[in-house]
Amino acid sequence: MDMNVYSDEFLDFICEETEHTKRRDALFLVEREIKQFIPQFSNGFYFRQVDEDVIKNVEDLINTRCFILNCMFQATPAEIERFRNINDLLYELSLKIYRRTADLYRTLLKSEKDESFDDDYIIEGTLCFGGYNDETSILRLEEDAYYGSDFVYMIDLIHSLTEYRLCESIVNPSIFYDPRHTADMTDKEWDCVDCLDDGVTWAEGCLCHPKLNSICVCYAVHDLCMHKPYSIPDLLRLNDFWSEAKLTCQHIVQQDGTRYNRNL
Repeated sequence: MDMNVYSDEFLDFICEETEHTKRRDALFLVEREIKQFIPQFSNGFYFRQVDEDVIKNVEDLINTRCFILNCMFQATPAEIERFRNINDLLYELSLKIYRRTADLYRTLLKSEKDESFDDDYIIEGTLCFGGYNDETSILRLEEDAYYGSDFVYMIDLIHSLTEYRLCESIVNPSIFYDPRHTADMTDKEWDCVDCLDDGVTWAEGCLCHPKLNSICVCYAVHDLCMHKPYSIPDLLRLNDFWSEAKLTCQHIVQQDGTRYNRNL
């Protein structure tokens, strides 16, 4: 295949081509070029050592790879079932991180304030894909040979790049401290509920697949496949999700002893 992988002609070819082996060959070309740009070290990728123009080229190639894999998605019964399972998992994890963040805030409101230290608070939760930690982080599935992607390398690269761009979070609830808040208030009164998952599907773009119509796609899946360059086949192999809720107590003081936000 003698074609520039950056060209519109290449993308048109992928879109129009129906022969599986040609799409797989195109995928191989794109992944080979990505690997020439970004070497993988034993403990990950180092984008701070890479020129920004190179990173932008890699991002273009990663988006092309995502497009190819979504075109190749065969939607077998096993893949649809796995999609349903991961969608259910991410929906439940989204609800959990909102609840845990609100519970942490409630605990703060019930506790005694340390007047000598507490100037401000940050209450936030995070749900994200945890990246490659060990061989169980990215599943090997029986359809791997059909796609022919180096899923482990590519998913690890995508995760590292989204982390470098500071956008690895999938769901990120937060609460702004207000001294008028009380522990008996509801999560909704603190605006800490998952209002994005309201029963209306988030299926857009590649997620509008006819064999996925029976699934109410949650926001977390939408974020991974629409806001981040994970293809549907990538999504089905993600197996290490990380949830975290944390409270940060801040002490902010000037040289003359002036404290920040003493109205807390």
